[in-house]
Amino acid sequence: MVTLLIVMSVMAFVAQTFAQKAFPGVVGDWFCLSLQGIRQGYLWQFFTYLFVHGIPGRSPAIGVVHLFVNMVTLYFVGREVEAIAGPRHLLGMYVFAGIAGGLAQIAAFPNNPPIAGASAGVCAVLIAFTTILPEFEVTGILSFIVPIRLRAKYVGWFVVGSEIAMLAFHWAPSVGHVAHLGGCLVGWIYARQLGFGNPWWIQRRMMERRQREERLERMSPDQYMTEEIDPILDKIARDGIRSLKRRERRILERGRDKITRKDTSLSVR
Repeated sequence: MVTLLIVMSVMAFVAQTFAQKAFPGVVGDWFCLSLQGIRQGYLWQFFTYLFVHGIPGRSPAIGVVHLFVNMVTLYFVGREVEAIAGPRHLLGMYVFAGIAGGLAQIAAFPNNPPIAGASAGVCAVLIAFTTILPEFEVTGILSFIVPIRLRAKYVGWFVVGSEIAMLAFHWAPSVGHVAHLGGCLVGWIYARQLGFGNPWWIQRRMMERRQREERLERMSPDQYMTEEIDPILDKIARDGIRSLKRRERRILERGRDKITRKDTSLSVR
């Protein structure tokens, strides 16, 4: 999937270059993402803008650099994510991050020029990588001279922190920082939903509840009576049956079912 996305992006860039010369304005109006385009019903822009690099009318070199940085990042981190999460999930987070990031960008800056580039999707894959493999050591080159080694989680924090700083201080205002942050958020949530990173509070509660249900199901009727029913009967004797909570009433019902099954099995024997 990573290879396919890279090939599609490079082919789209080549097609974009020729289209801009043959049909000036078509790429920006039809395939980049803008509020005006969405209002006109060009909903495909949520997908196509991921494959357009460089805003039409600007230096082509910017588009080449934009494409190169995105594809190199996608290649190195996307392979790891695809190997662990699978191609379907990689594509899902990539496209969903593009849609969510694009929505966030045009909602935050509706009057800005159209946006283009795969950065929102790439940011999602990058943050998913740092969430899935937080202790993985990443080697980078500082200013293309000094090699540095960082754990993946620090790379993720740096990317998010730098995007927030550039957005807050209005650095590089032509860059879609909100789209990047939206992509980062999608990648983090997606990886968490796949079971990586620390589980959500609700996931922990559901896991604890499932484990408790399995433990109760394995109990014999006598053990269930001793550990679960007797404390509730003591509470009824002390505070009355109206003091029971819904969970305690369910325990009593489960106990009745266990005793019924036990009596049935004895009768059959």
